[in-house]
Amino acid sequence: MEDENPPKSTPDSKPPPDLTKASPEVGVIDEVVGASAEGAGSDSKETSASGKIQKPTDPVGSISAKKNPPKRRPIKKGPVYEDLEDDEQVRVLRECFGDDLASAQSFLGQKILTIEPASLFDALSFLREESNFDYLVDLTALDYLGEEKRWCLVYHLYSYSSGQFVRVKSRISEGNVPISVTSIWKVADWLEREVYDMFGIEFSGHPELKRILLPADWHGHPLRKDYDIKLQDQSWIKKHLKIRKVPG
Repeated sequence: MEDENPPKSTPDSKPPPDLTKASPEVGVIDEVVGASAEGAGSDSKETSASGKIQKPTDPVGSISAKKNPPKRRPIKKGPVYEDLEDDEQVRVLRECFGDDLASAQSFLGQKILTIEPASLFDALSFLREESNFDYLVDLTALDYLGEEKRWCLVYHLYSYSSGQFVRVKSRISEGNVPISVTSIWKVADWLEREVYDMFGIEFSGHPELKRILLPADWHGHPLRKDYDIKLQDQSWIKKHLKIRKVPG
C-alpha cells in the first residue's frame, strides 16, 4: 500500500545524483590510466621484440661503488722487538764480551741488552765507564717460577750526557748470587735491598743487605710467585698487631 503522505521537498534539498552519467573527473582519470597502459604496452612490445629482458639499471653511484669499493684502513701493528745489527755500541760490547752478550734488541727506541750472569758485573761497569750511563734509574726482578733460570734481573740505565736509556737483563737460577753494583752506582744500595726484600735474591758484596720495606722479622718475600699473599705472615701479625688474620 503506497504512502498517502510522501515527504515534502524543501527549497535546500537537491535531487539525487544520476549515477548513469560519468563525471568529467572520471574521464580524466580514465585517460591517464589508458596512457599508462599504452606506455607499458609499448615497453612490453619492445622487450619482446628484442627477445631479452632488460634489467633496471643501477644508479651511477652504486656502479662506481662496486667497481671501486672503499679501502679498508690498514691494521696498525703493535710495537715489536727489533734486533740491533748495525749499532756501534752493540758492536763494541760484542768485541768485549763475545757470546756473553746473549741478545741486543730495540723496543720503542730503547735498547735492551741481555747479558749472561758471568759477565753481568763487567758489562754494567763498562756501560758506566765507557758509555757514560751514570744513573741507575731502577733495579727490579721478574719471577719465572718453574723455569731453570727462575729470576730475571732488570737494570734501567740512563746517560745524562747523551739522553739515552738502556735496559740490561740477566737470567739467573735459584741460589745464584749476583755481584752487587753498589761500587758502580751508590743508589744500588737501596735498590738491591728492595729486590732482596721482595724476591729474596741476595747480592754478594752488598755493604748491608737487609729488608727495606717490610719489618726485619717478617717471614717470606711477597713478590715471589710461590708466596701466598692471602696468608701473609700470620705469626708477625699475631705478635705485633695482636690479631689473628683468617684468610677469606
